[in-house]
Amino acid sequence: MSTIHIYTASTDHHDAQVTATTPSAWAVILCYDQHQKALTDGGYGQTEAALTLTAIIHALKMLKRHDLPIHIHTTSPVIAEHLTKQHYLTWRQENWQLADKPLEDLQLWQELVPLIESCPDIIFTYHDNADKIMTTATMTLSAVMTKL
Repeated sequence: MSTIHIYTASTDHHDAQVTATTPSAWAVILCYDQHQKALTDGGYGQTEAALTLTAIIHALKMLKRHDLPIHIHTTSPVIAEHLTKQHYLTWRQENWQLADKPLEDLQLWQELVPLIESCPDIIFTYHDNADKIMTTATMTLSAVMTKL
């Protein structure tokens, strides 16, 4: 059985303060067998986490089949860790409340979790932007950013 590979890349603001005028974008490359599809969007004022979550949501919504193995590759170490360690299960059990602060991007997490749960075989992997496996996604992201 073939695996669906989803490569996501999003603007990394390098911990800078994101304002309403900060350019932001995400790119997704969906790959299955010999087929490939790109999804992109850009705008202003979004954090890397929000962009990555949005990219994954769009990718999973595009899939016609959720019964195949899915491997999501992301350039966001934080999102990859939350997804791999399934932190969202605890967040949901705690009514989406964190002990010390509100959960950032709550609506995105609430939209993403049912999509993840509809995929019985899904894994997540973090890759650095410079990782060769992420070339198409990062190049697509760069093209979107030049248009902002």
